[in-house]
Amino acid sequence: MANTAPVMMEAVLAGRSNGYLANRGMILLNLNLAISLISSYATGYDDGLQTLDTWNEFFHTPSASTLALLNAIQNVGQLVALPFCALACDKFGRRATLLFGALIMLVGTILQGSAQNNGMFIAARGLLGFGLAFNITAAPLLILELAFPTQRAPLVSLYNALWSLGAIAAAWITYGTFRLTNDNGWRIPSYLQGFSSAIQLLSCFFIVESPRWLVDRGQEEKAKEIIIKYHTNGNREDYMVLIELEEIKEALRLEKEALVSTSYLSFFQTKGNRRRFFIILAVGFFSQWSGNGLISYYLTLVLDSIGYKTEASQNLINGLLTIWGLVTTVFFSLLVNKFGRRTMFLTSTIGILVTFIIWTALEATYKKATDLTGSGSPTVGRAVLAMIVLYNTFFAVGWGPLQVTYVVEILPYQLRARGLVLYNFFVALALIFNQYANPIAMTNIKWKYYIVYDVWLFIELVVVYFLFVETRGASLEATAAILDGVAVQEQLIEGVARATEHESKVPLPVNEKVDRGSNVEMRTAKC
Repeated sequence: MANTAPVMMEAVLAGRSNGYLANRGMILLNLNLAISLISSYATGYDDGLQTLDTWNEFFHTPSASTLALLNAIQNVGQLVALPFCALACDKFGRRATLLFGALIMLVGTILQGSAQNNGMFIAARGLLGFGLAFNITAAPLLILELAFPTQRAPLVSLYNALWSLGAIAAAWITYGTFRLTNDNGWRIPSYLQGFSSAIQLLSCFFIVESPRWLVDRGQEEKAKEIIIKYHTNGNREDYMVLIELEEIKEALRLEKEALVSTSYLSFFQTKGNRRRFFIILAVGFFSQWSGNGLISYYLTLVLDSIGYKTEASQNLINGLLTIWGLVTTVFFSLLVNKFGRRTMFLTSTIGILVTFIIWTALEATYKKATDLTGSGSPTVGRAVLAMIVLYNTFFAVGWGPLQVTYVVEILPYQLRARGLVLYNFFVALALIFNQYANPIAMTNIKWKYYIVYDVWLFIELVVVYFLFVETRGASLEATAAILDGVAVQEQLIEGVARATEHESKVPLPVNEKVDRGSNVEMRTAKC
């Protein structure tokens, strides 16, 4: 009798044409996912208003502390909403939560653009942050759970990379409107922050729900039809339909057996979940405390410190940096399946640490020259700009594309929405701290503040090296099981194998070992 074993996902995917434009189903799928991808636009769009003279005049040139409040209030709005985001995603679905967030954000941007005083502007930004929390919790979950298996990691990474799309739009729109001498110079950019929300609401009837959410809610047939239409291009006989459904069902069964009830306390009930919690904590804070907040929110202060003080030069530099950030982050997003996640994180962290140390030395040199002669060296100023560009490049290697991807990959379905909420919560906390601490510290201790980041980046490197695990693999369910140990991975494999054994067999060498490094499961052949 031939040596055979049940078909697994890796065998089904082998040799399959899986390009983004491979067939009609794949094209329709990725057009659908593009609607969720643009959620990142609104998160990056905040940059730019502070550089406008009309904005500063209208709000009476805010002090460092007032500027911090105006920036932080959006994150406060997010924090208020976060406790409800996981509940909404799990109870009402990823699609409904995405659209609810888009509606609240659109209202917030309209109020922001119409603001007549500081109070109205602050309230509008708080409302915008409230809606943003729902939108950016649902969007990556929908992308991850709906995308074709081999495209999940690149697409979720691309979602995070498109933060720069919003930053580019804000930078160049403000560069175009700074010449306007009336309030429209800042009101037009404010209104256009709602562009992505408007597109999502207009496309509401085309957005498809997550198959995993449908299976969990007892709507298996609907989930099956989505997989057939988009993943197998309408081919109902394709083995991938059965394999994908069984992996989802078996993973949900194992999760429910392991956790009698699911809550945020579940993150402390097993060794795997505790490690997940600390990884999410690290990714949330490190993604904002790696020095990137200085460039994202306080570039004007950085540029002032090296002699670039005119509005035109600051807007131009901001626009060019955001374009470079988009290009590099998208480039590395498309490579996430080529290299290990942990390798990319380590390369990124080492690169930004070395770059920041050099940046600190150059800042110190420029400041000391200014103290002695009244002006710093233009050559040193240009060298600092070069370090900022190099810093952005290294940040784009790992932290730019992978932070959301890595968080959602390590989470099982039952904890995925809650885990993403925790990530967003930690990001919001980090941003609030940044937005209060950065401008005050840079104003008071100037270049010496960079030394704090040098030390912190070294701590980040140590944590990444010892805490992060490799998650590269084709199957979402198998990837999430990595942190739960070999026993859980084997249960998942055996459960799917039992359910599919009667459908098809593929030849396998006898006593083939499990390849733990690539997460490709090959069972001992049956004779």
